[in-house]
Amino acid sequence: MKNIKLIVLSVTVLLIAGCDFINRSSRTMDTMLGGDYEVHVQGFEKPFHVNNGKITSQPDKGYYIFYPTINGKRKLVQSPINLTTIIEKD
Repeated sequence: MKNIKLIVLSVTVLLIAGCDFINRSSRTMDTMLGGDYEVHVQGFEKPFHVNNGKITSQPDKGYYIFYPTINGKRKLVQSPINLTTIIEKD
């Protein structure tokens, strides 16, 4: 009986660790390079426009980094991943 509990506990720990690894890996790969993007951030009425640029994710910190043109100048913007929608423009 003790061995069965140990096996069940081991399998559970491995499954949880595996799911966490897959989640972190998929977020790490969430980087868009080159192109034109429209970035909608919850709480801002107007979207940000990234022209011929890139959007990089920082999944460990939970945000995107991008450089939109604001008032004629390129500015650094960091937005939370879970509050951001990115649309690639054709």
